[in-house]
Amino acid sequence: MKNKEWSAEELKTKLEAYCAASEHCETEARMRLRQLNCDPATEDIIIDHLIADNFISDERYAKAFVHDKLLYQGWGRVKIAYMLRGKKIDYNIVQSALQTIDETEYIRVLSHLISQRLPQKTDSSQAVDTPSPSLDTSSQPISKSELDSLYRFLTQRGFTLDEIKSTLNEINSTLTTPGSLR
Repeated sequence: MKNKEWSAEELKTKLEAYCAASEHCETEARMRLRQLNCDPATEDIIIDHLIADNFISDERYAKAFVHDKLLYQGWGRVKIAYMLRGKKIDYNIVQSALQTIDETEYIRVLSHLISQRLPQKTDSSQAVDTPSPSLDTSSQPISKSELDSLYRFLTQRGFTLDEIKSTLNEINSTLTTPGSLR
């Protein structure tokens, strides 16, 4: 099947609808135009129009991306910044968007991820599948391999070792293993 040829006006209308439906950065809009077989000269004209009419804003996109990835995906600053740079968002825009993270919410997300991964104490009055949120390190000491697994998981999510250590200490100041928390 042959690809349809789109006029410049049709491409502009398609991209306006694409950008109005959800937040997109310039790189994503360019990729969409290439999928529609747009020539480079027309691509630049359409992108300039979308930016001028505020359909595309890398600053707005970066702020929305930071918010969504933190709250819905549980990503840390490192992974968020890496992914934004992969979308060719300017370094200063990325740093500005990362500054919008509420520190309390950031620690809450990290604490939630930790509590999901660590062994938890279950109350006998609760259903077996429903663990209580408190950690029980006295009856279930955390092994070095479990702690290593937790660190790997959280660093892959984009949290720094310092953030992980301080949050672990906040969750339970008695949480220690032979050899400490590294």
